[in-house]
Amino acid sequence: MNILKIFTYAGCSQDYWDHIMTYPSNEDSVAVKGYGVDDSNPENAERQFKDAAKYYGNESKNPFNQYMTSLTRETAPDAETAMVITDRALEPLKDNHMMLIGCDHKPREKSDYHTHTAICTTDLETGKMLHPTNALNYPIAQNIADIIQKPVQLVIERKNPPQDGDEDAAFKRVFYPHIKPEY
Repeated sequence: MNILKIFTYAGCSQDYWDHIMTYPSNEDSVAVKGYGVDDSNPENAERQFKDAAKYYGNESKNPFNQYMTSLTRETAPDAETAMVITDRALEPLKDNHMMLIGCDHKPREKSDYHTHTAICTTDLETGKMLHPTNALNYPIAQNIADIIQKPVQLVIERKNPPQDGDEDAAFKRVFYPHIKPEY
């Protein structure tokens, strides 16, 4: 199944910043694209995210929302297709939020390509925060389902580790495509 997974980190450590900003261009990366951010230099990208937050007084808040989109081989047989799907799904956020998207080639049981996206939570026009609520996550998952015309499972990782007997701590919901009219 096609999967959209969300991770959020409030007050993340410098080690995590280093990981997130370099991940789109790591050794498994086959494509990287930035919106309003330097996609060729991880240090610049980090500075740009941090400067936007600082300018609006958001530096102690969640600096970015991180999404991982795993697409089946049938859906995304190549990196270009995976990037186009991710790019189109996030279209509504591009005007007001810096974004760094990278595509990895890591063959798995059902997929070869998956994308990682870091979205700056500070709105560049208003300074308001982009919170990873259902009001944000559900439309992104629905956009992917509508684009690919296949179901998409949204997975929201819990902030706390699972307790004994709670093997599957993540929230999951499947989104089905809206039927496209035939003309």
